[in-house]
Amino acid sequence: MLGWADERIYVANLPTNMREKDVEDLFYKYGRICKIELKNGHCLVPFALVRFEDPRDAEDAIYGRNSYDYGQCPLRVENGPSARRSDFRVLVSGLPQAAGRT
Repeated sequence: MLGWADERIYVANLPTNMREKDVEDLFYKYGRICKIELKNGHCLVPFALVRFEDPRDAEDAIYGRNSYDYGQCPLRVENGPSARRSDFRVLVSGLPQAAGRT
């Protein structure tokens, strides 16, 4: 079986009133869903991570729902980001301070 990243899909361009049940309704027909993580808190652009039991189901969901019109929102569905960590890090410096902050 393939790794976690191959079983998980990333769903973007969701409406702000999206609920976990709505995400489940969109993807249940592609296979058994193990987990849904919906991120739509204050000041976030809503997105979801959906983990399928079988990586082939995830691929079917990507094919079937990418660019699908959900109300006024054409969904963007792609392979989920890797959950693996590495020894590499990014250091960002030299950014200007925000106005009013010290």
